[in-house]
Amino acid sequence: MYYRHMGKKQQILAIIKPARYGLAPRIASVFIIILLLASSFSVQAGLSKPITTATGKKIYIADIRQRLHQLLRELGEPRWSTHELNRLSRSVSAYLRAFTGRQYDKTLEALRRGDRYRPMIRAKLAKAGLPRAFEAMPMAESAFRFDARSHAGARGLWQYMPASARHYGLKVGRHIDQRTDPARATDAAVKYLKFLNRKFEKTSVLLTIAAYNAGEGRIARIVRKSGVKNRRRGYSHVLRFLPKETRGYVPEFLAAALILKKPEYFGFPVTRQQPYRFIQVRKPLSIKKIAGLTKLSSKKIKQLNPELKKHQRLPTSNYFLRLPARAAWRLDKKLSSVKYWRPLAKSINFDDSATKTARLNRKIQHKTAKTHRSTALIYQVKRGNHLGGIAKMFDVSIASLKRVNHLQSNRITAGQRLTIPTRKLLSKKRYRVRPGDNLGVIAQRLGVPIKHLKFVNGVTDPRRLRPGQALYYFKS
Repeated sequence: MYYRHMGKKQQILAIIKPARYGLAPRIASVFIIILLLASSFSVQAGLSKPITTATGKKIYIADIRQRLHQLLRELGEPRWSTHELNRLSRSVSAYLRAFTGRQYDKTLEALRRGDRYRPMIRAKLAKAGLPRAFEAMPMAESAFRFDARSHAGARGLWQYMPASARHYGLKVGRHIDQRTDPARATDAAVKYLKFLNRKFEKTSVLLTIAAYNAGEGRIARIVRKSGVKNRRRGYSHVLRFLPKETRGYVPEFLAAALILKKPEYFGFPVTRQQPYRFIQVRKPLSIKKIAGLTKLSSKKIKQLNPELKKHQRLPTSNYFLRLPARAAWRLDKKLSSVKYWRPLAKSINFDDSATKTARLNRKIQHKTAKTHRSTALIYQVKRGNHLGGIAKMFDVSIASLKRVNHLQSNRITAGQRLTIPTRKLLSKKRYRVRPGDNLGVIAQRLGVPIKHLKFVNGVTDPRRLRPGQALYYFKS
């Protein structure tokens, strides 16, 4: 117990000092030192061991560290030291090892459920100017279960306690509990996250995540106690003061965010086709009525939505119903109380035999594309970007950018995602920096201006390009 709170060097000195007299104590001390060093090396070897997923894919810790570094930048975190990043990577890797290994099936189910809600959550986060990675919070909180309950009494996608839910405008009572309403609960969660982010982002965005778990009052007291208020990179200095549960919650959130960002990299099946659509049914209609409107059987609807097996009607308002593309389109036309969500992300591959439905889906997309003159493009704001520069780059007006993205002013933040209503058919492409490359050579090779590359990638110092680095650019 005494040696537990010492560093390795202090432990060795504490063992050697009493062994100055006599040969036997010295031999014993040397033996103990060898055991300590061996245990240290074995721990390091275990931490550097690659993750083998349930599908047999190997993921190396260096790759996780690089992806984590990119995620922290997207969240708006300042530069972390190598030691701090390595320490955080070890915690995140432990959760990834569990999610992709022994909990693979549960994680896959969570991803499939999340495919219903993520487009809606992303839209609301973007409107509020919050980082897109916050969409991982319902995965860490409830595994995307709209009706999840905790032992403490929290409920819903975002795991609201009754008092907090009422504070943010949700009705909680015997006959109604809006915490299970995905859309209303997300509205309340976005308001709360916006409040927390405004309070803690100057110190660290990760403290916003910690405060969602432990409460803003408790985290504010910890920040004051640690003495790092308004300091950059504050999370690593506050970490040792955080409650044990919260110290685990933040890396769990980061692991979930990494998986949601690219599920296929972590061994989860993903298809580029979207044979199914999700309808947000605003009223708790009966399944029999929905079956009549969609020309599907009640049995088929329950097969596509297994959580409805015990229900005769939708269990909550603003329920997200999974339907084949044509049935979803039909219901969208017949009911004024629905909103037709077209997922922005690739859908999880629910069914490998859905090629016919996928073909119908493409036909519907082709028809709807004819009715729209402009195409929507998603652009992530980089450091140093401004609204005028983005408008000029995509040849759109500032007014249209503000209107489409519901902006009240010209103020934008790094990591924010903007919808670009451009008439040009542009696609986002990626280039890997090669040894000996510089921005001039790359720009000439790709046929784009140097200013374009610097603006899109937030490059402030062109001399700091490194081989293997990904540069993005837009081209027609």
